Amino acid sequence: MKNRDSSLSVLWTKHAVLAAPSLFLLGAIYCEELFLKLYCFRSLTVEGVVFTLLFTLPVALLLGLLCGSVSHRAGRLLLPACTALVSLWIGTQLVYFHMFKAFLSIFSLTKMAMVAQSFGETAVGNVLASWFPITVMAAPTVLAWVFRAAIIPDGHDAGRSLRLRWAVMAAAIQLTAMGLVLLCGGGVLSLRYIYYRAATPELEVQNFGVCTQTQLEVCRLLFGIKPDSPDASEEPAPDMAPPDLEPSRPDASIVRPAPEPIPGYHTLPIDFDTLLEHEEDEGLKNAHLWFSQRPPTPENLWTGYFEGKNLIWIVAEGFSTLAMDPDRTPALWKLSHQGFVFDHFYTPLWGLSTSDGEYVTTTGLIPKSGVWSYSLSSENYMPFALGSQFRKEGYSTFAFHNYLYNYYDRDKSHPNMGYDYYALGQGLELEETWPLSDLEMMEKIVPMFVSEDKFSVYCLTVSGHLTYTLDTNAMSLRHWDAVADLPYSEEVRCYLACQMELELAMESLLNQLEAAGRLDDTVIVLSADHYPYGLSDEQYSELAGHQVDPVFELFQNTLILWSGDMEGTAVHVDKYCSSLDVMPTLSNLFGLDYDSRLIIGSDILSAEDPLVIFANYSFINGEGYYNSVLDQFTRWDGAAPDLEEVAGMVADVQNRVAYSATILDTDYYRLVLNGPPKAPKA
Repeated sequence: MKNRDSSLSVLWTKHAVLAAPSLFLLGAIYCEELFLKLYCFRSLTVEGVVFTLLFTLPVALLLGLLCGSVSHRAGRLLLPACTALVSLWIGTQLVYFHMFKAFLSIFSLTKMAMVAQSFGETAVGNVLASWFPITVMAAPTVLAWVFRAAIIPDGHDAGRSLRLRWAVMAAAIQLTAMGLVLLCGGGVLSLRYIYYRAATPELEVQNFGVCTQTQLEVCRLLFGIKPDSPDASEEPAPDMAPPDLEPSRPDASIVRPAPEPIPGYHTLPIDFDTLLEHEEDEGLKNAHLWFSQRPPTPENLWTGYFEGKNLIWIVAEGFSTLAMDPDRTPALWKLSHQGFVFDHFYTPLWGLSTSDGEYVTTTGLIPKSGVWSYSLSSENYMPFALGSQFRKEGYSTFAFHNYLYNYYDRDKSHPNMGYDYYALGQGLELEETWPLSDLEMMEKIVPMFVSEDKFSVYCLTVSGHLTYTLDTNAMSLRHWDAVADLPYSEEVRCYLACQMELELAMESLLNQLEAAGRLDDTVIVLSADHYPYGLSDEQYSELAGHQVDPVFELFQNTLILWSGDMEGTAVHVDKYCSSLDVMPTLSNLFGLDYDSRLIIGSDILSAEDPLVIFANYSFINGEGYYNSVLDQFTRWDGAAPDLEEVAGMVADVQNRVAYSATILDTDYYRLVLNGPPKAPKA
């Protein structure tokens, strides 16, 4: 027994130089990962606990190898440094999610100087308010410093062979964990699907942890998002072909006429057969096949209904149905209860909030996870952007924003969408409060376009921006008297107060249009970029008067689509729809040329099946609704779901996500529509 104890002691002494720091880091990182899950999601799952441990092990082993492979003095500095870096990343994700209901992407880190310049004070305030989780995240670094001498022993050399074995062990555990995930294919949105195919940061963190989510995000940035479509070598499925059209395969012996638009459908002449025949890249081949098989959206009774009218299209910061009241916000109330009234409209929250909310609304595409899609689109050919479309029709096109002109690179993306762009610092001078005034912007910009023969205007507001306190929100303070007596908490009342500025802006817009005689021939569209995530779920539930469902109901909102000549009338649309569908709906109403196969959203007024997609792959369609967190589909008729059918629905969602990314990554519109050559970089 004594010899055995002696052998174990020698073995431990030999391995302690690597084992001790690895075990310490494993405990520190794993505890922080579990704390983040509890703090952000308020729950733990068995899968999340087990797989987070498995995927944390290789990280801890490699960091322990790093700390133990150098001199003990250097190792004692590396140990707290490594602990601090990992704790900083996990802690930053925790605070960021608490602020924005999304996780910080690596791409966003490259733009942090811009974000800090604009929202540094807000971030500092949230950091100070999050003192408890930050203290928890800082504790391992303090422990690493205090016990560094005990964890990194004196004078022991790990040796090359031991270091190699340790690295192999880390790789083996990583591969084992990935192999176990491969076996977890049960359900519709399985762990295997989440890890290997889907692009869902929230579900990745819940099931695998922050460190693994970061690794998966890097893979997406390098290799893209994998679709769930058939291989390009397969025949197109007949049931996916447009009505009355037979799919065909390329045949070099046949001389094909130039493609023509399909009569009665929203299509453009695209020769997918030739594209498939000459494309060598497998990813693009799959994209050509998938887009060619999508049934195009047919024209309908509303096609061209607004043709020739002017358009004022507003994306309103943090707007919510719950901000409206017939007495307090009469202009918004009127606009939302007349014209087209959409009973089931949603504004899902995507990964990067405001910018992604804009991108979805104005392009009909799903943003790519982890990047600023609007910013990256600024070098792409964007022929379906309404600015470009209306400019071709002879309209004067303008875009306005009452904040910094270059924030989120809008000074590049918005001109690329066909607009003359004006914002703070670029042709628009406003009183620099925070947030800035929507009313002041509207008073200044309407005279810039109202006398034009025909105009198309896009406007992004900012008065509804977080945070919702009297100390930090000038608009809340400005309108406090209007909400002071309401039976809500101060934060909720501050939110309602700052939305009063949007109400005054809309009232001013209507009055100016009417005074200029342009009200009857102008269409006004307004929707939110996202729900007001600056309110906690509890505060939003307080405003709603009941506990709000965080999967679906939280994102239910209002789409205003109104024309002066529709005053007093209401066309109710009882169809599930979202901000993804706004752009194709407007394109149809104004009779614009577009190809519905190349747009992920669809015309709400068409017979197209409804589909509302959320960032975590939950969705609502004509059959029912799917909760990705529970991996549960509920049919509207109460019947038991067909899991194979539901799997096909999830695959459709995955394809829409993946091929939206393809459009962004490959400048796809330029390729398939023979767009102009790309301008050389300056």
